[in-house]
Amino acid sequence: MSVSVFLSNRSIQVVIGDGRSKKAKIDRFFEDIVPEDTILNGTVINEKALEDTIRGAWSKHGIKEKSVDLILNSPHLMARRIEMPILSGHKATRYIMNEADEKDIARFSDPVTGWYPLVRNKNTQSVVSETAEKEFIKTYIKIFGAVGIKLNSIHNGINLAVNMMQTQVGRGTVVYMILDGMTLTTMLFTGGAYFNNLSTRVYAAPGTSEFAGEIRNAVSSIRQFATAQHIEEQISDIYVAGLNADEMNSLVAEMQGYPLADLIKPIVCPPNVSMRSGREKFGSFIFSFAGLFDTAGGVTLLEALKKSSAGYETKKSVFKVVIPYVLLSLLLVIASVFVLVTMIAKSAKLTELQMYNSNEKVLADAAEYNSVVREAESLGRAQGSADLLEEYIDSYPKPDSEVNKAISLAARDENVRVTYDSYSASTGLLNLVATAGTVEKINKFIANLMSLDIFENVDYTGYSYNEEDNTWSINVTCTLAEG
Repeated sequence: MSVSVFLSNRSIQVVIGDGRSKKAKIDRFFEDIVPEDTILNGTVINEKALEDTIRGAWSKHGIKEKSVDLILNSPHLMARRIEMPILSGHKATRYIMNEADEKDIARFSDPVTGWYPLVRNKNTQSVVSETAEKEFIKTYIKIFGAVGIKLNSIHNGINLAVNMMQTQVGRGTVVYMILDGMTLTTMLFTGGAYFNNLSTRVYAAPGTSEFAGEIRNAVSSIRQFATAQHIEEQISDIYVAGLNADEMNSLVAEMQGYPLADLIKPIVCPPNVSMRSGREKFGSFIFSFAGLFDTAGGVTLLEALKKSSAGYETKKSVFKVVIPYVLLSLLLVIASVFVLVTMIAKSAKLTELQMYNSNEKVLADAAEYNSVVREAESLGRAQGSADLLEEYIDSYPKPDSEVNKAISLAARDENVRVTYDSYSASTGLLNLVATAGTVEKINKFIANLMSLDIFENVDYTGYSYNEEDNTWSINVTCTLAEG
């Protein structure tokens, strides 16, 4: 018995049966839900959850087989159908890699490529090549290995489905549409041969008018592509897979009035797939059923990975032994050359300096320079002192006649008598005593002082009363403004 496992974002499908190159006999099949955020477009997000899902499926359904063929539809598993000379083994792989589009391969940092044959002609053969990151493949080997299951191969599901469906398309122009979760794959066959496929995202729920609109858009896109490739034959049938009976009936009803509405029908199980029961579920298990068909004769991704890893390990072992010695020798040579060049340069520089220092003219110039420097230092100190003195003198406020006149005018207007008490040139503080018959006159005098711009600040203490002449006095401190 062979086991085919198809993994999608939402489920794990397992099919057990016998497969040959063109026929498959299904013994049993089932589908279990994969927890959300476990796998996305082939990329495993939660390895532990996927391990538990696989282990649970094997236990729940009593599966005894421990080796499987894994089917994935993922942008990380690139597949191409190509015509090439009749080659085998690593020669075919090398040819495929040399002929690959550089833009397609450039998105892989460490790719591995496998292939399997389709049709062999007299001088050429049609093959499907598959390329993926080595780590992408190793992740699945690790996950299934943790459950005790060996992977025989990993394949792209769309191309396997094309191979399976091609046997029943006849000579007409037929479209197959396979819905897997939110991904809609549209395949075009013409003249009995596969031509192309398009994958689009579907956001509407099956059974709605919006979903029918997305089906129409997909059909229009594949028709436009066919027209661009000069395919003039009209589409004879449009088969839809991945819908239950109610969803299919709703789609047919919503498509009424569409020019190709009469061509839309549910996909049917092809004659090359036989099973005891459950043929009506074929459309939901296309990719997992297709995984049973034999793809022998090429080099699987797992075989290519093993060979590349073996070669890599051999090269790495050689490099591990040789490179340290090469690097050490190279470093020693570089260090020796550097030391030798440095010694020669230093020796030449030392000789040059010795000759320069012993030159009589240089010695005389040096003595004259030292004398000039000492004289300049002396003059500099004297000039600095003079500059500092000038700065201090200019900064000291001076109570000149203009200041006295301004104070006298401020006092005369209010009939205030002013007595000068003290003056400090270093601080610019001028202390005086103001005397008047009333407190109000003194207050006006102080206000007059404050309005003068020759003072930076005017401060005063409390009032005192003189009983002898019935007058009031107050101490006033004026700070002269600089300049």
